[in-house]
Amino acid sequence: MSNRSSKQWRRASVTIDPAALAHNLERVREFAPDSRVMAVIKANGYGHGMHAVSEYLSEADMFAVAMPEEAFALRANGCNKPVLVIHGFIDHTELAHFSELDLATVVHQKQQLDIIVNSALSRPVDVWLKIDTGMHRLGIAVDEVADAYARLNASENVGQICLMTHFANADVVDNSLNNKQMESFVKANNNLSACASMANSAAIISLPESHFDVVRPGIMLYGSSPFADRTADDLELKPAMQFEAPLIDIKQVKAGGAVGYGSTFTAEHDMRIGVVAAGYGDGYPRHAENGTPVWLNGRCCGLVGRVSMDSICIELANLDAEIGDRVVLWGQELSVDRVAACSGTISYELLCHAGTAFLANRELANR
Repeated sequence: MSNRSSKQWRRASVTIDPAALAHNLERVREFAPDSRVMAVIKANGYGHGMHAVSEYLSEADMFAVAMPEEAFALRANGCNKPVLVIHGFIDHTELAHFSELDLATVVHQKQQLDIIVNSALSRPVDVWLKIDTGMHRLGIAVDEVADAYARLNASENVGQICLMTHFANADVVDNSLNNKQMESFVKANNNLSACASMANSAAIISLPESHFDVVRPGIMLYGSSPFADRTADDLELKPAMQFEAPLIDIKQVKAGGAVGYGSTFTAEHDMRIGVVAAGYGDGYPRHAENGTPVWLNGRCCGLVGRVSMDSICIELANLDAEIGDRVVLWGQELSVDRVAACSGTISYELLCHAGTAFLANRELANR
């Protein structure tokens, strides 16, 4: 058995590699050398820890978060870089906090526009005017941009104004909507010549004509590929999250024996099974299929049976393994993208869930 205290080896762990984050940021700059970089660190830094990520990505030009509370927390933690709140403010009171803390806001609908031009603010707020160019989620219509821009430009409450939009299908490079969205965005900015931002991770890599003034990398910063047909290794990205758990039992299952809840896996031959102390309570995907890989002692092993709340079973075959060995669920040895593909989901979800679960479990353990 590995020489570890019970508190160490009984618990799944997530560790973050600052060097990988810095490397991936440099890759962004290599793809978009003429653009400023707005690092997207929403959802607690995609599960990697927002405050830590903001420090590890200190060379980024600015940050973006989704919610006001995230931006408030960054300021409280001492972050002085420009921070954009993607969902913007919801009322006068929230906008006043933006002004006090020098936070930039997205304006994506008329109510926000009315609030900002009719508020009394301590200092102007930079505005990113979001345009709906075809995704139909957030943003004002293309034919309303000129009037909205004019109202913002005439207001003493508004500092710099930038235009932004978001791709619906940038991860599918030849999707016809990509060009239509770019054409609509350029048209909206034709007579304004405003600062412009459009490119997410996929567009940074594959649609250089969309880079404009500011690019907004998200998933690529964390070492995951935004594409189904190109790996992180292909893109020279490094995984920033290492998700591991200990092997806590090894047992023999006879041919015909079933493994796990629902008896969804039946051994076709005598099998040597390992039990790993991680499950969906730790952020591992419950819908991972039989055969989903994990990495143990230099080799991939396949998942067998359903994922439980705090354990999974894997086929060890003749692998040299003992109780206490660390099993890599994803990280340097095994891409999170590969696990996501075997689980019918995307890496974004896995990273967010594992990071959030680990932080919650660690807080409980430390009480």
